Amino acid sequence: MPTKRHTYSYPTRIEYGPGAVNDLVAIVQQAGYKRGLLVTDEGIMKVGSPEKISSNFKAAGIEITTFSDVKSNPTDDNAYAGTKIYKESKSEFILGLGGGSPIDTAKVVKCLATHDGPLEKYDDMKGGDKFIQNNMPPFYAIPTTAGTGSEVGRSSVITIKSTNKKTIIFSPFLMPTIAVLDPELTVSMPRKLTAATGVDAFVHNLEAYIIDVFHPFADGIAKEGILRSFKNLPLALENGNDISARGEMLMASAMGATAFQKGLGLNHSIAHALGVLYDAHHGLANAAVLVEVLKYNLADNHVKEKLASLGSLLDTNNDADAVIEAIEKWLHLVDMPTDLKGFGIRENEIQQIEDYSVEDPCCPSNPRKVDKGDVVRILKKLL
Repeated sequence: MPTKRHTYSYPTRIEYGPGAVNDLVAIVQQAGYKRGLLVTDEGIMKVGSPEKISSNFKAAGIEITTFSDVKSNPTDDNAYAGTKIYKESKSEFILGLGGGSPIDTAKVVKCLATHDGPLEKYDDMKGGDKFIQNNMPPFYAIPTTAGTGSEVGRSSVITIKSTNKKTIIFSPFLMPTIAVLDPELTVSMPRKLTAATGVDAFVHNLEAYIIDVFHPFADGIAKEGILRSFKNLPLALENGNDISARGEMLMASAMGATAFQKGLGLNHSIAHALGVLYDAHHGLANAAVLVEVLKYNLADNHVKEKLASLGSLLDTNNDADAVIEAIEKWLHLVDMPTDLKGFGIRENEIQQIEDYSVEDPCCPSNPRKVDKGDVVRILKKLL
């Protein structure tokens, strides 16, 4: 593959550091904007961050309208509602505050602010990216979790209610104008959410690393992301006020989303299915199936070599089986599930999970070709 033609693109401008969110007001003010829409969710509203950020903007003469009706697994209805408020408030820019759900929803609001619906028109699996033009409003992404990396991504994952499928809306033009990585905003994350989102960041980096695509830049970033999340997630769980560990996890999250422009695989396909069919948290779902999916992918020699190369990073032998064992121990250390026993799945429902998984956009890039019955066999081991 080094002899083939490739195109690479990298993230947007990043403002990192404790208190970085406070500098965003001056940046927006300097750009001359007077009205903006803040997209968030009810959980973040309860913490109080949106109110504080809105007050800072108001003090600078910039009006902020807040839209907080975003589900943990956002739907097109959430995006349509947010777009309506954006237009009614005559906003000129968008702020996405929260985890991947509000930021992904904010990206779609950015798109629909200047593009006609329905949203399924822009489905990346159907070539919808060609309809997305570079005429959208500025968008500033402010993550309060360290997991999805949506703040540096050029895609959004939204469930289309008419099909009940997670749909990827993709375009380089969806990239946030600025990503603000402020570790102080992640301190309020509960321990369980810290763990679940942190594992999501780890899986993004790991799956991207083992995908068989020639992308040395992404591989290097993925290895750094694997190391940072593996070392720092336990520290962030031990002391939620550890700003250094929180900052490292924000970086690991952004690295994962940068690296997975290579693609993701079956682990994410199954996690997406569990999210849609059982409303499972994405990080928990990723954790629950990770070990068995890695074992499944070991049949691919490329995967075996790539996993073995991680041994020294994960304080074990440079051997694929040893690396998987280290990952399993790490998942237990951070109190994440390594099976599906707590997900309420009945054995007679396994087939529908496979059916959804193999149709998921991430499945084709899995390093081992997924055949009929493979997902069923993996899931049976986990129940």
